[in-house]
Amino acid sequence: MSDDRNLTLRTLDVLEALCGYAARGANNAELARAANTSAPNITRAMAQLIVKGWARKSEETGRFYPTPAFTRLTFRVTADLDRLQTRLDDQRRALTGQ
Repeated sequence: MSDDRNLTLRTLDVLEALCGYAARGANNAELARAANTSAPNITRAMAQLIVKGWARKSEETGRFYPTPAFTRLTFRVTADLDRLQTRLDDQRRALTGQ
């Protein structure tokens, strides 16, 4: 597997682990355990997530948190599903007259 692909997959694993610490944040060691990787890999992955705007590091505690920009993605998924449901409901009404 290429280094770029490894970094991408590791970063996604770290993001998934970070979501389990949304309320209290996580340090490198906690994320390393949760993502089953090393602390240096966490540092690299978090740097990527911070650049993307999906994570932030608290200046006071040094803990990492997902950002609102990342958590808003779930609302985008929900909105898309709602649009699909509305179209299906409209089609059902058109076909059944109800």
